[in-house]
Amino acid sequence: MTPAPRGPRGAGSDTRAEILAAAANVFIRDGYSASMRAVARAAHVDPALVRHWFGSKVELFVSSLRPAERDDPRLAALMATPVEGLGAAITDQFLRLWDDPVDGVRLRTVLRTAIAFDEVATAMRGVMFDDVLMQVLLAHDYEEEDARLRASLIASQMLGLAVARHVLGFATLEESSRERLVALYGPTLQRYLTEDLGPLA
Repeated sequence: MTPAPRGPRGAGSDTRAEILAAAANVFIRDGYSASMRAVARAAHVDPALVRHWFGSKVELFVSSLRPAERDDPRLAALMATPVEGLGAAITDQFLRLWDDPVDGVRLRTVLRTAIAFDEVATAMRGVMFDDVLMQVLLAHDYEEEDARLRASLIASQMLGLAVARHVLGFATLEESSRERLVALYGPTLQRYLTEDLGPLA
């Protein structure tokens, strides 16, 4: 028997965290077709409280499955990494996230959904591009327009690798060690970070 919602409960940060945890489980199990009401049932809260914290399903979906917030120490570590080692560091951190038993499942769910739903693709792009890569590059004193080009090139490499490994199932890439992939992709990212890319238009 499914427990009845206990809501409405107070809109505190603990309740928000409980909603996010429930949403992650529901979306991983049922996919993007799951409703906000289903999340509310899983979190034992009133649906109005879910809408209070998250104005739309796409916001709830991406918020619950994103692997890092802006204050994540992994992001801080990249921001503190010297530029000359940043290409390898970004590749290594990216692979660690995708291979993590918790974060990896969440990221694969978001990636596969983003391929099918434009609104999820837009939100995912915002998280990876604006909340991660742009923050890292701006912390290293790149000019914003230059940083956007370099971040776009880095994102194209990393998302292409993710699709090849986790959607298309390229066996050679799936079976390669993290160290091997860092050695292969790190220099390409480093070139995007440090070489003169020429005119921006």
